[in-house]
Amino acid sequence: MNEEGRPPRPVLARTPYELWFGFVTSLIPHVLALGLRGYGRIVSLVPLAAAVSIIDVAAVAVAGLQLREDRRDGRASHWLVWATLVAAGVWLLYALYVGAVYVMVQLFCINQLCRAPLG
Repeated sequence: MNEEGRPPRPVLARTPYELWFGFVTSLIPHVLALGLRGYGRIVSLVPLAAAVSIIDVAAVAVAGLQLREDRRDGRASHWLVWATLVAAGVWLLYALYVGAVYVMVQLFCINQLCRAPLG
């Protein structure tokens, strides 16, 4: 009860603007994939893929920090935290997979370009 004898007014929890920013930036690779007709086009443009990956890592960091703060305070996480982690995770997993395939091809000389000619 406050001084007037009324129960305290509930404080509406506001979503931090950083979380909205992280969510919107985690959607960038998906919007680009729609515009460029596939994730493969993004990966083929290496500077674009690197920039998108850096942006997604920043979005995951923002969502991870919010998740840690929510857990520390003992409150439920906002749906934007989970949506950001899922949206950013899809692109990052795809980029890591393609990067691992590229490294394996180069490391184990799978393609014909790195082999000596037969004969």
